[in-house]
Amino acid sequence: MLHKTSGIILHTQKYLDTSLIVKIFTKNFGLQSYIINGVRSKKSKTPASLFQPLAIMDMQVSHSHKGGLQRITEINNNTPYYTIPYNIAKTSILLFLNEILYKAIKEAHPDEDLFEFIKNSLLVLDLQTGNCSNFHIYFIIQLSKYIGFYPHGKFISNASLFNLQEGSFTINEPSHLYFINSEQSLLLHRFMNATYPTIQQIKINKTDRKNLLQSLLVYYQLHIAGFGEIKSFEILEEVIA
Repeated sequence: MLHKTSGIILHTQKYLDTSLIVKIFTKNFGLQSYIINGVRSKKSKTPASLFQPLAIMDMQVSHSHKGGLQRITEINNNTPYYTIPYNIAKTSILLFLNEILYKAIKEAHPDEDLFEFIKNSLLVLDLQTGNCSNFHIYFIIQLSKYIGFYPHGKFISNASLFNLQEGSFTINEPSHLYFINSEQSLLLHRFMNATYPTIQQIKINKTDRKNLLQSLLVYYQLHIAGFGEIKSFEILEEVIA
């Protein structure tokens, strides 16, 4: 049976001579793997170049509840990015977010709230003017809300440390090493209470931004099995001022 759905491309892999296997987070079915035959041939009406990281697509797909590789019968770009491909900072952020999402999203069931959050965030990044150096930090903090480990509590004078293992602000220094100091905890609190229009009002230098981001990646590693290292982190830090 054929279904129409939107999807966000997370990963592509060459298959045989002319085909692709594409992991797509879909609005209707969650994370799915699709095989697309002949897409890398010269005669293909669907060029392989269409399948860019985090591209937002409209698709017609056949779907089997038994899982395995699904098939796409029609696919088109829903909303082309106008600035991201031509802005090195935005491109670096997008590739970083792509790696985060590829490692964080595991479920093959629909989650429309998560889908809309990702889609709308990508469109905000594309349309944003000026500095976007705080965008990725805000994104991954908000993403944790949708995948089950959003920080709880709040930064106050007697709870000024954030316990990465427990996911909460705490009074006492924990017995393990997975916590962040009061300065980083205050920054985390500010990002938690910001919105996309206000994140650039958070003043943070490059060193503090890097340290907070490293702590957030540890936070993800602690709460998502097999999350591992993020290879694009170093490239991102070289680009973002």
